[in-house]
Amino acid sequence: MSEPTLAEAPGRPGDRGTMDATTGIPPAVTEETETFWAAAREGRLVVEGCSSCGAESFPPRGICRSCRGRAMIPVEIAGRGVIYSCTVNYQRWLPDLEVPYAIVLVEFPGHPGVRVAGRLRGCPPEAAAIGMAVEVGFEPGPGGFAIPSFVAAG
Repeated sequence: MSEPTLAEAPGRPGDRGTMDATTGIPPAVTEETETFWAAAREGRLVVEGCSSCGAESFPPRGICRSCRGRAMIPVEIAGRGVIYSCTVNYQRWLPDLEVPYAIVLVEFPGHPGVRVAGRLRGCPPEAAAIGMAVEVGFEPGPGGFAIPSFVAAG
């Protein structure tokens, strides 16, 4: 008898025989990323803001990318974002991974320098386009984490 695939492994969320783009290794939670993952669990997207110079950045690093200050505070991103870059993945990287799927890099008006990557939902992957408006969303990920994703805005 062969070993079960990841999709068949007992106790895995969504044991349906297939995996989606969020299946994989759970993220490592560090002192710098703890606030981000806690907010994600609540359905909120937060980035780091420097209390010294006001620059915002993502992913969380615990240090300002502009002035190198360490007094970072969480800043919530609300409203629509715009696709800055995108790719459609046709490669089946894991057994039973559903392809194709679009990965997008999204920037947010009013938050210069902040770009967040995630999977695009709510439209065919081939419809992903630079300049397309998207809403922030979250979907279940590995280890029970809420993973940021984006939904095509209509």
